[in-house]
Order: sequence, then C-alpha cells, then structure tokens
Amino acid sequence: MKIAVTGVTGYIGICFAKWAISEGHEIVALSRRRPELVVCDWIPYELSSKQPLALPIDTDAVLHLAMSKSPIDQQDGAQEVLAAELLIEAAKKASAKFIFVSSQTARPDAPTAYGRIKWRIEQDVLSAGGWVVRPGQVYGGMFRGLFGELVKLVQRLPVLPAFMPAPKVQPIHVDDLAAGLLRIAECADIRPGVLCLASPEPVSFTAFLHTIARSRLRLRRCFLPVPALIISTGIRLLGEPFRTRMGLERLRSLFDLPVMNTASDLQRLGLQLRPLPSGMHPAGSARRRHLLVEGHALLSYVLRAQPGNAMLGRYVRAIEKLRGGGILVLPKSFVWWSALLALIDRGNCTETTWGKEFRWRLDAATVLAEASPLGARLFLGMGKHYGFMGSLFGMARAIAFEASWRVLSMLFIPITRIALPRTLPERQ
Repeated sequence: MKIAVTGVTGYIGICFAKWAISEGHEIVALSRRRPELVVCDWIPYELSSKQPLALPIDTDAVLHLAMSKSPIDQQDGAQEVLAAELLIEAAKKASAKFIFVSSQTARPDAPTAYGRIKWRIEQDVLSAGGWVVRPGQVYGGMFRGLFGELVKLVQRLPVLPAFMPAPKVQPIHVDDLAAGLLRIAECADIRPGVLCLASPEPVSFTAFLHTIARSRLRLRRCFLPVPALIISTGIRLLGEPFRTRMGLERLRSLFDLPVMNTASDLQRLGLQLRPLPSGMHPAGSARRRHLLVEGHALLSYVLRAQPGNAMLGRYVRAIEKLRGGGILVLPKSFVWWSALLALIDRGNCTETTWGKEFRWRLDAATVLAEASPLGARLFLGMGKHYGFMGSLFGMARAIAFEASWRVLSMLFIPITRIALPRTLPERQ
C-alpha cells in the first residue's frame, strides 16, 4: 500500500518510514526537503502553506506527524489546524485513510496551548471519520525528539530532579509505536476513533530518567527531591508566551499528564510492547546482552575459567540459529558464581520447560568448550605432564570435590528447584 507521511524527517517519521518500507509498503514523503535516511517518493510540502494539496490518486493512507516549531504558532495554533484541514480534504479526494498522531496532553482544558491545539485537530479528524493516536512517552532509537533532549539532560547533569509527588509517564518504544501505526493503516477492521498507545502500567518520571542513565548511557546519577508544587507555581507565574519561548510548557504538561487506559487498544492492534529496560538498549532489545551473560555463566562453569569473546560470540550465534534467540533467565547468584550451576547440573530439573532448555544449552556450551584450545587442555590434558604423585593427587582431589558437591546437592537442590523459573520469559 502507498502511505503519505508528513513529518517523515522527524523522530517518529523516520522510524515509521523504515518500518513500513521493510514490510513492503511504499512511502510518499510530504516534507520541505527530500528525506536522506529513507528511500521514498517525495512531494514538497510546507505546514504553513494555505494552498490545497494534491495527493497521488492511489494513496491508501495519510499519516500526519508534522507539527509547527514556531513559538507564535504554538500559542495560536491556527496554522496547524488549517494544515490538518487541508490534509484531511486531500485524503478524502484520494479516498485514503487519515491517521493523526496527537498527544497524551490533548484535551479542551489542557494547561498548555499545545494540548489544546492537538485537541482541536482531533475533533476535525474524528468528524471526518479518521483515526487519532495518542502515544505515551516515546523513547528508544535515535537521540531525537523529547527523548533526545532527556538523554542529553541525563548526560550533562550529575544530579537530576526527583519531583515530589512524582509525575507518571507511560513509555512506548518508537519501533512499537511505528508498528502500531502501520497496523492501523493496514487493517480494515479497526474502526475510526481515538487509540491510546503506551504501556498500561505508568512509571514515575524519576524511574524513567534512571533507566535512561542505567540502561542506555551506563551512567550513575543522583536524584535530588524537588517539590513539584513550587516548580509548577513558578512556571505558571511566568506567563504563557514566556513559557513557550523558554520551552517550559513540556514541564508544565508533565505535572498535569493524565493516565491513559491503553490495554484495550493494544489488544485491538495485537501489539505487545517491549519492557522498558530492554527497549532502552541502543539496539531496541537487551536480548543479545542477556545471551552474553548467560553464555558467560555456562561456559565459565564448563571450562572453570573465563571464556574469550570469540567463544561467547559462537555461543550467541548458536542460540540465535538453533533456538530462535530466546533468553534463559538464570538466578543472579548463579551468574555471579557459576560453580553453583553444579546444583542444577547434578539435580533433576528437566521436568520443567525451563529445565529442559537449560539442559540443552549446557550441552551446547560443553560442545563449544570442547572444540576450543582451552577446552582441549582441560578435558584432554593436552600440553600438561603429570608424574605419578601428581596424577594421584589430582584423582584424590577430584573424588573429594565430587563427594562434597553430592552432599551439598542433597541439602540445597530442593531449595534450588523452588527458586528456579519453570517457564521461559516473554519477548525482550
């Protein structure tokens, strides 16, 4: 299908265009300049233009993402509303779906002009039988949009504010949002209306910033409690024109952010959102990082030494190729001290889904270890020479070690079985 997109050079627009093209769709960019990061058709488009727009006659959907960055227009909104009306009319002439990406702050009594303008456009879209999407806090991918500004803030400031009471945000990864928008464009059985796309469970804004620091930037940041009432009152006293020029409207919207009920809309679209810490990873998923941790634990147990990067890479590729790349969550104590895996190795844990997968992966790690030079020295004794007394001492030590572990196994295996997962985790 052919999808015309405004704001295709923006944070969400670039991601959506790449996603749609990868799924075999054709993108028509409506923008001031030709997009550089995606290969698509281009129609010069100005949001400030008051002239009617002509879309290709075979356009199937119009996705409206563009917004004005002019402080004057952000206060009035007349130009943004007119631009939306012209786009709606162009979509009608082409018999195309019209999808408008609005804001979580949109409502008639919103404390900011931005939220009120979005609500006015929503009414025009709904009157024309279109679709309105209210996303939560979009994150992930490139450092652009509000997410990019927050990342830069966390990078620069060693101490960050922890507003009290803590405002809540509902995150959604930019790739998940792009997938949801594409499903609205593709599916004929999704009725027009307002759809809210974000995590059903809100998280505090402080926790969101902490996740950026820990999972994306690998930084430690301190948080200083700040009363939200004092900040909100100060912003209100500045006046709307000054707040808009200073960029403080977003902070005011944060303190007044409504909680969206998103579970039903996510279910309608069949959309499963990735966990926040996983999605914050530069690749959009922490799956490979989990596999490296898992492989390090298993190979360290088999080799009784630290595995090299090449061997870890082979383990990850083997799991991706033969097991679909799913992760196997190990208790943290087993990751920190891989020798504890002997409690599972010597016990009968194969009756659960998790146990059967653990056994398969431990066997795979053993095969990889045996094929390495380090494994050859360990299992075959290559390059080592022992005398009679050395061999005797080695046998006695192995017998004592095995006997000790058998005694410990009888004591701790029942407790270990309770602590172990019984099923494999969901998508990361």
